[in-house]
Amino acid sequence: MQRVRSSYHHALRSVAGSIFNMSPEYFSASYDRMSNQQIMDMIGWVAGKGKDFDVLKAPIIYPDLKISAKKVFGNWFMIAKFIKVAVGGKMSIYLKSGRGGGPSPYYKIWRLKACTPGLIACSVTSMIFLLSPDQQFPGSGVGATSSISYSAVFRTVKRFFVTQWAHPRVQAIVKNMNDYVF
Repeated sequence: MQRVRSSYHHALRSVAGSIFNMSPEYFSASYDRMSNQQIMDMIGWVAGKGKDFDVLKAPIIYPDLKISAKKVFGNWFMIAKFIKVAVGGKMSIYLKSGRGGGPSPYYKIWRLKACTPGLIACSVTSMIFLLSPDQQFPGSGVGATSSISYSAVFRTVKRFFVTQWAHPRVQAIVKNMNDYVF
């Protein structure tokens, strides 16, 4: 499992600069993201307060990085790019239509046709991790440098989408993600 997570996060790191429209160097495992206030502001992380991290207060999940309860997960396009890399491969975010050569993407192999709460939660968790000061994704679920509980981030996001799934705004977000990813 560690090898799969490592491969997935390596693929994400290699395209994160394009996803976030930032320098690719910011997302290398060795880059000191803690020293880059712009990146820390994107997730709302504060040194020494990682245990209190609340993903629902992370600006990156909101449009224009502006927190508003009515627009939670409104930055769906950013999340959808992470999903697309997860199920379509790192080059999938660059393809305009159709596919290039190579093996079938996971969404075809697994016959995926729509985003699920778990897939969305996995992508948001990975997005937070790549923006965090942590160098490696922790097997324990808690970041060594940030003290962010990635397992709590995953559970919070999944719980949100499971409990709010029928809400029209959430359905609109999921439809937009599905249209982009699949």
